[in-house]
Amino acid sequence: MSYKQKGPQKFRPNVVFFDLETTGFDRPIRPVQIGAVDSWGENTFNEFVWPRRNVHPKATLTNHFYTSRGGLYRYDEEMECLDLVDALMAFLEWLQELGGNIILVAHKCLDYDAKVLLRNLEEFEIPYSEVILGFSDSLLASRQLYTEAPSHRLSAMLYEVGLPVREEHDALDDAEDCRRICRRMAAQCSFKFLDFIFDCNWYHDVDQQWDWTFPQGYVTI
Repeated sequence: MSYKQKGPQKFRPNVVFFDLETTGFDRPIRPVQIGAVDSWGENTFNEFVWPRRNVHPKATLTNHFYTSRGGLYRYDEEMECLDLVDALMAFLEWLQELGGNIILVAHKCLDYDAKVLLRNLEEFEIPYSEVILGFSDSLLASRQLYTEAPSHRLSAMLYEVGLPVREEHDALDDAEDCRRICRRMAAQCSFKFLDFIFDCNWYHDVDQQWDWTFPQGYVTI
C-alpha cells in the first residue's frame, strides 16, 4: 500500500516511535515506563509509571523494574513516577501537542505495545481516537524485509542495518533505536518513509488494531 495524501486539505500524519516497559505478560499488563520520540528525533516523551500492581518477577529479570512499599524501583533506585492514569493522559496530551494525526510505531507493536496501550486507554476511558490514527510494526517489517537475518530482535536489527548495537530495556532508548532502525530499513529497501510506515503488511489503522486487540468485539482487560 502506498501512502497517499487525502482529501482537499492535505492530511499529514505525525509518526511517533514508542516503547512500553511493562509489568510482564500476566493481566492486567501495565506500563512502568512510556518512552516516545518523533520521527526527526527532536521531541521526546519519557515518564515512569506507578502501575498499581506488582511487576512480575520474570519481567524484573529483563527490565530491572520492581515495586516495593508503594514505590517503583529500577536497579534499586526509586523512580519518580506519575500514577497510571495520569501518565496515560500525559502521553495523549503530548501526542496532541505534536499536532495529532499520530501513527505510533514500535517493535512488536501490533501484538504487544499497541494492545497494552489500547487495553489501558479503554479500561480507564481515556479518549484517543481523535489523536491516534494507526499503528505500524517494525518487527513485522524486519521479518519481511530481512528474511536472512538470524534474529529480528531490536538489538539484532541495529546490527543488521549497520547501527551501533545496544540492549537497554529503557523505553526511551528503545523508541529511539526503533526510529533509527526504521529510517535505515526504509532507505536500504528503497521505500519512501511514509510508504514504509503505511505498508499494509505491518500497519493497522486504529479500528483494525481495536479489532485485533479485542477480537471478541468488546473490551477485555
